[in-house]
Amino acid sequence: MREAIKDFNEKLLHGSVADAKASFAKLSQILDRTAAKGIIHKNNAARRKGRLSARLKKKAAK
Repeated sequence: MREAIKDFNEKLLHGSVADAKASFAKLSQILDRTAAKGIIHKNNAARRKGRLSARLKKKAAK
């Protein structure tokens, strides 16, 4: 999970928006799977996805 977050952040900062969107889709699946297993709370997963999605939308708007 942490590697996927780092990969998303790297693509958001230095990659294209399309790469970041693909990475976000993969990250969302990983967060949902992690929450389903009970490793993190489902609200924690939702909060992380919301914050990362907001950063992605901000980058795409530029």
